[in-house]
Amino acid sequence: MSRRKIIAFFIALSFISFIVFLLGISIGTVYFPFSEVIKSIIFFREVSGVNSIITQIRLPRVILALLVGASLGGAGAVFQSLLINPMADAYIIGVSSGAALGAVVSIVFRIELPLLGLSSMPVFAFIGGISTVFLVYAISSKGRHNQLLNLLLAGLAINAFLSSLISFLLLLSNTSLHESLYWLMGGFSGRGWEHVKILLPYFIISILILSFFTRELNIMLLGDEQAQNLGVNVRQIRRIIIILTSLLTASAVSVSGVIGFVGLIVPHILRILIGPDNRRLFPASLLGGAILLTLSDLIARTVISPTEIPVGIVTSLIGAPFFLTLLVKKS
Repeated sequence: MSRRKIIAFFIALSFISFIVFLLGISIGTVYFPFSEVIKSIIFFREVSGVNSIITQIRLPRVILALLVGASLGGAGAVFQSLLINPMADAYIIGVSSGAALGAVVSIVFRIELPLLGLSSMPVFAFIGGISTVFLVYAISSKGRHNQLLNLLLAGLAINAFLSSLISFLLLLSNTSLHESLYWLMGGFSGRGWEHVKILLPYFIISILILSFFTRELNIMLLGDEQAQNLGVNVRQIRRIIIILTSLLTASAVSVSGVIGFVGLIVPHILRILIGPDNRRLFPASLLGGAILLTLSDLIARTVISPTEIPVGIVTSLIGAPFFLTLLVKKS
């Protein structure tokens, strides 16, 4: 794809993101025209008596959906390139469940360890997420043959085990069914500005640093030996990238619960459209993930309005058939 087409593609993707952002705020139990939404956001004051609904309920929710979607999409692109595996995804290999377990532990046992004024929940989610990714990677590397199958089986087994632990902890803490569904199936119901503030610092730090490693990711696609010959310290770079990607995933999961398949679908489709170059694929996956999850959240809260369904159900309905199709093709 030529440079001009790439620029046009990113402009189109950015425009779609903006339209989806406005749709997410406009559509709901009460509909607001785009003009009213834009006025409320720009002036952040009373506009026809609807300002509080737009700025205090819908705006933070949509921003959070955009950030979580971008996090999961970007993390999926990095994991797929890092493991040279189109099936790799934070959800499928169990990182999301590990992060959710860490977040639930911090909530159930009321552990408060503020780090530099930031919430401690993403820190515990990060510990759970990174422990899981190293465990899955270690197990899948044991077999000499069919590492793709080993990765999937290890991820699925650990995913199931961690989901059971989460359910057990929620049961012990007498957590409501609604809250349990939120952690196990993901969603943005009741999320506000405080959750945006929890996620934003970790999101910015992870994205900025990962952006500097896209060249190394491209070289590592050639294989460890080739990358080493080209001057890349494969072991060190891989460790740094896994840590950053786990932090990105964990911080997202700590505010949204477990939402699957975003990191599988988005990078895979975009790789077909713009190629495997991570200098393009990574930022495109951020935008693509943001679009997919914001639209999924919009469907989740409007399809049987006023009742909401977990966002994870919507993404799973889209992602599960996609995953099975990929699996059949790979077989």
